Amino acid sequence: MTTPNYTFTWAEQLSPRLLKSPWWIGHIPFAYELIGRLHPRTIVELGTYSGSSFAAFCQAMQAAGVDGKCYGVDLWEGDIHMGRFDESLFEEVRGYMQREYPMHAVLIRKDFNSAADDFNAGSIDLLHIDGTHTYEAVSNDFNTWLPKMSSRGVVLFHDTNVTVEKAGEAALRFGVRRLFDEVKASYTHFEFDHCWGLGVLLVGSEVSEPVRELIQPDDPATIKAYFAAKGEVVSRQFEALGVELPKHGEYSQSHSNQGETAPWRQRLGRLAESARRLFA
Repeated sequence: MTTPNYTFTWAEQLSPRLLKSPWWIGHIPFAYELIGRLHPRTIVELGTYSGSSFAAFCQAMQAAGVDGKCYGVDLWEGDIHMGRFDESLFEEVRGYMQREYPMHAVLIRKDFNSAADDFNAGSIDLLHIDGTHTYEAVSNDFNTWLPKMSSRGVVLFHDTNVTVEKAGEAALRFGVRRLFDEVKASYTHFEFDHCWGLGVLLVGSEVSEPVRELIQPDDPATIKAYFAAKGEVVSRQFEALGVELPKHGEYSQSHSNQGETAPWRQRLGRLAESARRLFA
């Protein structure tokens, strides 16, 4: 499948191997195409959860013959949006990545601020921010990790399109939209509306032309329509699998979470249940 003036080799060639949850998977075809064009030596994902996006990144690196690593950073403990995770979730993700992508996948079980110390300035080509979605947390993640981005660097923000109209009151504490609107004016950027939204920033000064063609297209509507349609195909594949959606426990205020204070979690505690209903 092609569109006028565009050829999406990697989005057409690859098909997801792992689909565990529905909330990001509509962006997998774009991730394939981006990684196939960018050839990132180092990918970092903040918030790996059950591994669907992380596995897609690794799959694309493997298929494109990229000699690099994909680092998934998460405590696998849960947060105010998703509730408390059982230890079995981490074990399942770790087992899958060890079997399927031992040359590319590295899981880092740390909070995001601590993990940032493990990376040199200018070393990361692709950063995916998908952890706790309050404005304070997302702002902290972006500003903490921005100095780590390379001259070819691209940053992805998931859930830029979570609105009250679509998600109810749980969306009131999702700050990704606000943060993305604040920073996008400083960078070449693009945004997809489907699958809760994905914001893309070109933060590097030496991004290649194939990547710029994808993020700064002559025909934005065509790019959006193509990847929305491809994402819908993936979402239907997931539905056909009949995967039981994960159910998580109550998130304890005692569990640490970067970028937030205990009083902040207390004020949001009552939103946790409504957020879980949103994602159920």
